[in-house]
Formats: sequence, structure tokens, C-alpha cells
Amino acid sequence: MLEVKELKKSYGSVQALKGVSFKVNKEVIFGLLGPNGAGKTTTFKIISTLLNPDSGEVYWNGMGIFENKKKWKKIMGYVPQELALYDELTGLENMILMAELYGLKGKDAKDRSLFLLEKIGLKEKMNFKAKTYSGGMKRRLNLIMGIVHNPEIILLDEPTAGIDVQTKIKIYEFIRELVNEGKTILYTTHMLKEAEELFDVVGIIDEGNLKAIGKVDDLISKYAPNVILELRLRGDDKSLSEIEGLGEFDSEKNLLKLEIPSQKDIAKVVENLNSKRIVIESMVIKGASLETVFLKLTGKELRD
Repeated sequence: MLEVKELKKSYGSVQALKGVSFKVNKEVIFGLLGPNGAGKTTTFKIISTLLNPDSGEVYWNGMGIFENKKKWKKIMGYVPQELALYDELTGLENMILMAELYGLKGKDAKDRSLFLLEKIGLKEKMNFKAKTYSGGMKRRLNLIMGIVHNPEIILLDEPTAGIDVQTKIKIYEFIRELVNEGKTILYTTHMLKEAEELFDVVGIIDEGNLKAIGKVDDLISKYAPNVILELRLRGDDKSLSEIEGLGEFDSEKNLLKLEIPSQKDIAKVVENLNSKRIVIESMVIKGASLETVFLKLTGKELRD
């Protein structure tokens, strides 16, 4: 188990982390979801020991990682958001170099590199220089370079940033295979759909605070169980003034947003508005979602 306790970090007067704590069980995909600047990368850099916290501790199976950095770096693999490739080296050469940096030698370094290149779908291009790779290919190479030493726990910082849907799917499949092999995955994203589809457990982080943590369905049940209606209305000023208190009303757009317990209650809303001689021009029904949870907890919308 990974245990993160009260991590705090400031850059000058800016508090990047304000006491972040969470636990991650083995063989799961745990994700931090939040906008840019929320504290996701800072958290990962501290867990990878690339950055020292101002205060706080991190433990792996009871072992303090800051006191055991050498051992921890053999156990942990870190894949940064920034591509860490050598453009003038081939895919295979990049892999072997990284393997040797982690202590693998000769045939072991090459065999492990070939195994991962094939598994991620890059073996056919392994003898081409990295600078010739597409964005998606570079992302895949970046990922396997970070796990060439076969770590137990893997930190992936926005590993699908800026790539096409097909490559994302390949990376998701690869990550799920890693979990099936017994790996523990920590993952950061600002993409709601990615969090909903991939994470076993999600932590919502914003402005250096971990707002909530749990399974997606549990978070929805707890924080956003209701159905959301968005109604575009038409009526005279007197009629529209009577809807105050029903929900959130944007008078410039004549847009009413309100929450109801279930879709069965839509008829009551329509009847109420009709009684006030208000016409519903359009209606959008939104079910409970992680997007709603994020909005409730942070007061912000998170866009993919």
C-alpha cells in the first residue's frame, strides 16, 4: 500500500499543496483528477522523490520513501508528462539506454526493451529515430521507458496528453494489463471521461486540496445523486420573475438550471412552469456524473 500523509509544498508565496493525504491499495488504478495547476504534478514529483515536500511523509508498505530513495527508485517507475526521449536515438536505443541506467545489462537490457516495444506496438518502428515518431508513438515510447525496470508501482502524469483516440485506447489497454500483472498505477488527468472510464479510485484535487476520494459511483451517489435540468424559457418579465427560487436562472440567456431527485419529477417542473405561462423552448437532461461531482466540490467546470 502507498500512504501519502499531509504533503505540503509552496513555491514562494504560492501554496501548491495544502496537506494532501490519501492511501492507494495494490493492484488498482488510482487517479488524481483536477485542472492544470491543481497540484497533481507536484504531488507526483514528490512521490517520485524528484521534489522534496515542505512537510509530510510518503510510505510504501510501511517504508518511508524519503529515507530509502535508492530502494524506492527500484520499486517505483515515473512517467513524466514532458517527453523524456533522445530524438537522435532509435526507439530501441532509447529503451536500452534507460534499461542500463536502471542497472540492466547486455542481453537482459535488450530482451526487456524488445518485450515492451512489442507489447506497446512499436516493435516495427524500433530501429527508427525517435524524432521520426508521431506524437502518439512518442507517448507510448515515453511510457515504456519509465517502466523498463519492471517496477511495482507506476506513476503516470497525463500520459495521454495531446494524442488521438486510437492511441489512447492502446495505452488504456496496456495499463489495464499492467494492473492484471500485479502493478499499482497512479495516474493524473484533467479529462473527466478518462477518469470515469479508467480509474478504480479517483481523488478530486483543486488548488492544492484533495476535495474527495472514492470510487466514481460512490462519489456520484454521495455528492451528485440528482438529475440536472437545463431549460431554455420564454415568457414575459413578470412570469419569468416568478421562477426565482426554483433553481439557478440566467436572465440574459433565459436559462434555468435546477436539480430534481429523478426524471419522474420532470412533469412536475413542466406543470409548474406552464401554470406561470412560461414556455419551455428546449430541455437538456443530465444524469448524475463525475462532472457534476467536480462542479459541486470545486465550484468549477472541468473541460476535456
